[in-house]
Amino acid sequence: MVSSIGVTLGKIGFSIDALAILVQNPSSGFFGSSLNLILSIISLVFVVVIFLVQNANQEYSSRLSGVILHDKYFLRTIGFILAASIFNISGSYFSWGPPLTVIGYAFSISTTLLVGSLIAFAAYFVDVSNIIDYIVKDLKQQISQDRIYRPAFLGIALQDEDYVSKLNTDTQLIVSTCIQAIEENQENVVDTCLNALSEIVEKYLEETTPSEVNDDFLNELNDQFQFIGSAAFDDYTRQKYSETVVETVGDIGLAITNHRELGSPGSRWANLLKSLFQDSLEFDRTAAAHIALRKLGDMSVTAISNGDMDSYRVYQGEVDKLAVLCASANHSYLAGLLQNANLQYQKMYVAFIDALCTDGYAPDIDVSTLLEDFADSFNQAKSNYGRYSKQVLFAGLFGLNPFAGRVGAHLQQHQDIDPAEQKYISEYLSELVSFLRKVSLQNPEDNHTDIYKGYTQFLFVLQETAPVDSDARRNLLIDLNDNFTRLIEKDYRRSLEATENLDHGINHRITDFYALLIYFYREDPDALATFLDPLVTLYMDLVDDHPSPGTINERTLHQLYQELKIFGVWISQFHDLNDISPELKEALTENFQDVDTSGRRIYTSSLQRYDYPTNTFHYRDGWWLRPDTIWTNGFQDRICNTLNGDGSQYEEFHNELQDFAEDTN
Repeated sequence: MVSSIGVTLGKIGFSIDALAILVQNPSSGFFGSSLNLILSIISLVFVVVIFLVQNANQEYSSRLSGVILHDKYFLRTIGFILAASIFNISGSYFSWGPPLTVIGYAFSISTTLLVGSLIAFAAYFVDVSNIIDYIVKDLKQQISQDRIYRPAFLGIALQDEDYVSKLNTDTQLIVSTCIQAIEENQENVVDTCLNALSEIVEKYLEETTPSEVNDDFLNELNDQFQFIGSAAFDDYTRQKYSETVVETVGDIGLAITNHRELGSPGSRWANLLKSLFQDSLEFDRTAAAHIALRKLGDMSVTAISNGDMDSYRVYQGEVDKLAVLCASANHSYLAGLLQNANLQYQKMYVAFIDALCTDGYAPDIDVSTLLEDFADSFNQAKSNYGRYSKQVLFAGLFGLNPFAGRVGAHLQQHQDIDPAEQKYISEYLSELVSFLRKVSLQNPEDNHTDIYKGYTQFLFVLQETAPVDSDARRNLLIDLNDNFTRLIEKDYRRSLEATENLDHGINHRITDFYALLIYFYREDPDALATFLDPLVTLYMDLVDDHPSPGTINERTLHQLYQELKIFGVWISQFHDLNDISPELKEALTENFQDVDTSGRRIYTSSLQRYDYPTNTFHYRDGWWLRPDTIWTNGFQDRICNTLNGDGSQYEEFHNELQDFAEDTN
């Protein structure tokens, strides 16, 4: 084009020295030579087109071949080359002269330069991923309400079946390409296809009515994803694609949950996630099962946040089925999956807390059912799992990121809740206490000692973060304490009846639990009596039921005596113990034992010398609260400093009991 401009300027009289070499009389054989050039370029065009078609057809659908023919820039390039060819062929035949020779010259130069455009087309469309991107861009531009729906009849808009059928056909091209890419191990093409399908669904949902129930497009796409999933799990070497497939299915299910008001549209996608989860269990190099659980949990939480209980019940039901499956056999991989499922239960529960505090609705039955299902699968696993798997199971509830901490973090955000809603929060928390009772008291012989840690965690959370009045909080803690006492009874009786040593970790946690109660209610004598009396009664019953001096049972019972003794010394700092619990004072006096440590060569702490629990951490020659992720170091310091005092009370209380015991004898 630049050259033709120079020639034209020369012809009309403008002299440009730099272009003088260009401004010459054209060769008499110009059109003949240009004809050969044009024909060569036309041949090149056909070679490029055939190459693109063959590349698209080589491994993928034949329909990909025609995509390039829909590109307007490619068609304009071909059209220009054909027009230039016709012009120059005509000029050669009719022996045209100036100024048509200038135009023919320009056409020849431009056609030559367009070879670069053809190379660019070839470079772009040789990658199937780019073809898919091109298809998606075109489809997204076409998807609109005007095309999806026919003109409304009596105010009811109906989907245009012809357009939806065409959309299904266009989408199936991407699906078939994805399946072929999985079979050919083309990871970039697989990722492109899956992202494309997700984008199309998102656009489709934006353009359709939220109240759509039975959608042919989404139903057909769900069926197509069945085939994609089958391809990903068809061979051991393809399992790496299963993660992306499951992730995409979950994203689509989540998008449907966000855009649709009713539960039925998302149920097919939840069921598909469950199916993919089950398929993945045959493989060992994929996290597809974990992703499926996470996506089901995200869909459930989203449904709760949207107030869509129909969808929530469907999704939670699928999670429950998978949790029961994971709890059915003792396997480390299943234990990890169940831990993931338990995490989803926890997320759903706190979502109900947030929804109640934010929106003010209270579906009590759903919360109750959720925690009941949670407890059932947990207890099933507790009975079926071995030692290692059981440890994984309990760590998911009471480990580094405990259930109580998650609940407390959300409760902390809603301290200014409407007083009218406190009743419902109290009911939610009561269900939580019932859940803890179910997972601890059913088959207690299968418990891990971390169950005691869980009680302490929930005690802290209920006291410090529950946005309820003091009476409701106290009632919650009374129920929690009663459950805790029943758990202690079951473990102690089982140990005493079998004449076996009690797990030393249990007494660690008993001390911490009652230390928190005494610390929180040190100014409330009635509450202290309410909390301590059941444990005192239990101790006296065990002593009466298992009189066995000089045996393992005596040592076991003495461990519980030591717990009561340290509780007594802590209470005595704030109140006269006889005013709080004369039964405790009587039990400590009747069963008093002096411990002689004079023969020991190593250093002994005050707790050891005066017969207090020594299976705890020591803090400045006293007791120290075991650390946990849900309370701070500052809280540990405060409770330890408060209960230990200056440390002298341990000796004083011991001597006081000794004097009472001697006077009694």
